[in-house]
Amino acid sequence: MDEQSCPRCKTTKYRNPKLKLMVNVCGHKLCDNCVDVLFTRPSAACPECNTPLRRSDFRLQQFEDLLVEKEVDIRKTVLKYYNKHEEDFAGEPDPLRSYNDYLEDVEDIVWNLTNGIDVEETKKAMEKYKKENATQIRKSNIKLGREEAIIMSQIEEEQREHEMRKKQEAMMTKEETKKKRQEKEAFLDNLIAGNKPLDEIVAEHACKNPKKQSLLFSASNQFTANVQTREEFIPLPLMTTPLYTYTPLKENNEGPDTPPVEILASRGYLKHVRAITDAEKATGYSAELACGRALQDAFSSLYLNL
Repeated sequence: MDEQSCPRCKTTKYRNPKLKLMVNVCGHKLCDNCVDVLFTRPSAACPECNTPLRRSDFRLQQFEDLLVEKEVDIRKTVLKYYNKHEEDFAGEPDPLRSYNDYLEDVEDIVWNLTNGIDVEETKKAMEKYKKENATQIRKSNIKLGREEAIIMSQIEEEQREHEMRKKQEAMMTKEETKKKRQEKEAFLDNLIAGNKPLDEIVAEHACKNPKKQSLLFSASNQFTANVQTREEFIPLPLMTTPLYTYTPLKENNEGPDTPPVEILASRGYLKHVRAITDAEKATGYSAELACGRALQDAFSSLYLNL
C-alpha cells in the first residue's frame, strides 16, 4: 500500500481509487493534485531531492519500481544523442567489435545516471560527445524522423483498412439479418394466407435456404441409416462362463489375529479410547476404527523371528 501512495499528501489508492501517481525525471513521484499545487508557478523544486523541475517533467507512473521509471527517462534522453547504428561503423577495422563497444558505453552511461555513480563525470563525457558528433547526431535524428514517419504512415494505413473491413462486415451482417427477417415474414405470410398446402410451402421455403435444405437432407439420410442399422442388428450370444465371486484377501501379519471391529465394544476394548466428537462422527470416523487400527499395530510382527 505504501508504494501506491503520494509521499507529499499521504493519499493512498485505498482512500482514493482514482489516484493518479506521476513521476518526474529524478525518479520521485507525486499525485496529480500535488503536482498542480506545486506548479502554480512555472517552475518548482522536487520535494524529495530539490531538483529544479518543470510541469512537463512529470508523467504518469507506468511501472511499480520507480528506479525503472527513472531509467526509462534517462535512456530516452541518452539515446537522443547516442543514436549511431551498426552501419555507421563500416569504416572501422572491426565494425562489429566497435559497435558492441559503443553499445557498452551507452549502457554504462545509463547505469551511472540511473544509480547516481560519477554523475558529473558522466554528464561531462556526454557534453563532449555531443560537441564532437553534432553533425552525425543531427543526421541520425533526421533519418530516424523519416523512418518514424514511414512507420506511422503504415500504422495509420493499417488502421484505416481495419476500420474499412469492420464497416464492410457490419454492413454484410446487417444485410444478412434483413434478408433473413424478410424470408421469415414471407414464410409466415404464406402460412397465414393458406393458398398452398403446408408441405409445398415448407419445401419452397427450404429451397430458398440451401443451408437448411442440406441440413434437412443430411438429417433424413442419418435417420434412414439408423433404421437400416436397426434392421440388420444381430444380438450377441449370452455368456455361459461363471460369474465372478469375491474372496476376501488374507494377509499374514506375523502375529495373532485381531478381534473383529463389531465385538470391540462388547469386550471392553473401547473403555480406554477417547470418545469421538459430533464433528468426527460427521466425517465417518468412529472409535471402533481407531481402536481396531491400534490393535493391528500392536499385534503385528509379534511372531516374527529374525
